Amino acid sequence: MTSSFQSAKRNGMRTFITATAILMLLQTAVAPLSGVAAAASSSTDTKVTTASSTTIYKTFQSMLYKKKGLPAADIYLESHIDQVTTHHATLMVLQLENARNKALTAMTDRLLVPNVQDKMIKAYKLNDSFTKLMERTQDSDLRALLQQARDSGYRLVMLEGSLYPIMNYMDFQKYISYVKPDIKQYINIMAVETSNLAADDGALVIGYQEILNRALNQERFLNEYPKSNRLQQVKNLMNNYTLYTFYGLNNTPLFDYETNKMTANAQKGYKAVLQRNSSEHSAFLTKLEKFMDIVNEAKFEKTATVEKWLEQNVPVSDYANY
Repeated sequence: MTSSFQSAKRNGMRTFITATAILMLLQTAVAPLSGVAAAASSSTDTKVTTASSTTIYKTFQSMLYKKKGLPAADIYLESHIDQVTTHHATLMVLQLENARNKALTAMTDRLLVPNVQDKMIKAYKLNDSFTKLMERTQDSDLRALLQQARDSGYRLVMLEGSLYPIMNYMDFQKYISYVKPDIKQYINIMAVETSNLAADDGALVIGYQEILNRALNQERFLNEYPKSNRLQQVKNLMNNYTLYTFYGLNNTPLFDYETNKMTANAQKGYKAVLQRNSSEHSAFLTKLEKFMDIVNEAKFEKTATVEKWLEQNVPVSDYANY
């Protein structure tokens, strides 16, 4: 009997979840800011004048869009964000994120040049930051490149044997006191995601309870902020976590390829989270409860009944971020 997940593999879908997860880490979609502007048009902030706030905002924009302007724009924003309205603070933080995302592809290409990678990997030690790597190399050109990557808002990660820059959302947390509530929550979600990666080399590297807890935070965001400018980014992220939850990844499948049995740690983790949390206001937990009822009846084996339930209720194509 061929499972739905194995059928998807034959059609090239098996590697899609892993590829999507890496893509989410390397670059988030750059979203326009019209939603923020519209939502904020009626807001007022008595701490600063609109005129002074607008001046700072325009200066920031002029710096941000200059060549190699990311570090200077970030320094300027950090020193002036307490002098602008919440509206302008939110706009500038999101524009900084957009600009960093846009520049990430070029920075990734520069770091993946073979001789650059060779030098980096030779000096690299487990969990190194850009700063640590800079301290270990005597190559002045490489040091300058690593510094530019760090100061442009990226952090260093090893993914599938290569060193990559990814967005450093921990760096955005210095701004969360000044932005709108939805963007504060968005930054916190992304900081967790990029500071402790969920997957590496086709395998989940965080626990099953952590997977569910992250998914619940993402669901909470989607429910509380349906008009957020960063709604789609969080939707895409939760799509990944839905696939992690109900299918696993290539090298850590939810159901063992040989025995067809559900991973014991997943059984324990899912039961623990369901015991601690009510599913009353969570569509995600409601679906997980139903799934656990089905697999429990099947003695935690991926039977035809379980496969059919997954195909009908969690079809891979509905959660794939094409």
